[in-house]
Amino acid sequence: MLTFLHISDTHICADPDYRAPWLHKSVAHPNRGVESLLEAIKGLWFPVDFILHTGDICAEPSVENYQLARELFDRLEQPMYMLPGNHDSPQMARDILPDGERRQVLDDDHKVVNGYHLISIEGGGVGDPVFPTVPEEQIDRFAALLNQAQDGPILVVAHFPFVRTGVPWIDDGARIQNGERLHELLVARREQVVGVFYGHIHQVANSFCDGITYSCCPSTWFNFTGYPGMELADADLETPGGFNLVMIRDKRTFVRRYFLPPVGA
Repeated sequence: MLTFLHISDTHICADPDYRAPWLHKSVAHPNRGVESLLEAIKGLWFPVDFILHTGDICAEPSVENYQLARELFDRLEQPMYMLPGNHDSPQMARDILPDGERRQVLDDDHKVVNGYHLISIEGGGVGDPVFPTVPEEQIDRFAALLNQAQDGPILVVAHFPFVRTGVPWIDDGARIQNGERLHELLVARREQVVGVFYGHIHQVANSFCDGITYSCCPSTWFNFTGYPGMELADADLETPGGFNLVMIRDKRTFVRRYFLPPVGA
């Protein structure tokens, strides 16, 4: 039995005037979403085993941003696993964010949590960092990590989506371009895999492919839209930030979305 919160794409920034140069619509500062998230987690009336952050912890890789992220996450009592995303510096994250067993930064890793194998794949890749191609040696490493989990359920953590969604801007411009290779490895272990949890695309997206469940949580900052034939990403200003509650019971995976209220509401 496992219960955790899935958060992603917080884009924490120490610059109070930060505006994303790649975003063509005006949205609130990302730290407002984080403040709202912290209040929501503080107000939870049920316990969780840990918080999972699937990347883009900070808006840009700077010491000041990661120091602020550490200060913010210090307010949380729950253990936390964080996987860097394409906006992050994995090395800075590992140097600044960890706090012993309470807060850990993942790489290509295998952790055992309450009897569940938590296996992560770091999202740097090669080529364009927004839709990378995973190198052969990293695919081999991922396969080796899966082989370490011969018994018991497997929970996979990633920043980027693996499989196609039917939305062109995600499939061709935000996905691991050879993600099918990773998916094939999971299909061979589908009796054990309880889910793949990822971020990057700033929206709730649940898919079921060849017996594997894929689940993306909303960004705490802002969300993107996604529909058939959509060629370019566009901000969804009608959908608030949020996070997911994930409950895994044996081989059953239940995911519930929580929307975040405005700060101070």
